Amino acid sequence: MAYLFKLEGRALEAYNVMVAKLKEKAMRELKLPESEIVIRPLRPEDLGLSTPEWTFNVGSATAWNTEIDNTTIADNRFVGINGVLIEESGEMGCTQIKITRMGQDVRYWQIQGVNYLEDSCIFFDDPVTIDQNTTLTVKFYCRTADTDFQCCFLGAVAEKRGVLVA
Repeated sequence: MAYLFKLEGRALEAYNVMVAKLKEKAMRELKLPESEIVIRPLRPEDLGLSTPEWTFNVGSATAWNTEIDNTTIADNRFVGINGVLIEESGEMGCTQIKITRMGQDVRYWQIQGVNYLEDSCIFFDDPVTIDQNTTLTVKFYCRTADTDFQCCFLGAVAEKRGVLVA
């Protein structure tokens, strides 16, 4: 997938480690050779969203809003999240993202002001991975309610060749 922004430095190293971890886990748990594993870009449906777009309805101000609620990552799919692209103009109401895996908080990412960066994108040097059949919850902390918050998660998925991509 071609992005307009650059992934470089520590964030690129972290992405490469994340992808290697996803591929190794997929090969080991699915008992497949490397040639049978595909790495592809993350899609909204991989995180349990019902449509192929990264839109969230953040209804409460000055509170944590659960936007992906205890969804289970599909069987034979290994997911990694390493950044976000924010499609908001002006003052952004959401300031943080909290990632919970199997009931444990595993990441807090500060995103306030990302929409003012040149590409409205930030890559994390501490990406998170979520294994197959593992529960995931994503919450946004917001200062204001936003019924159409455009936060595109960036990442990769490792899965058996042919499930989505040949």
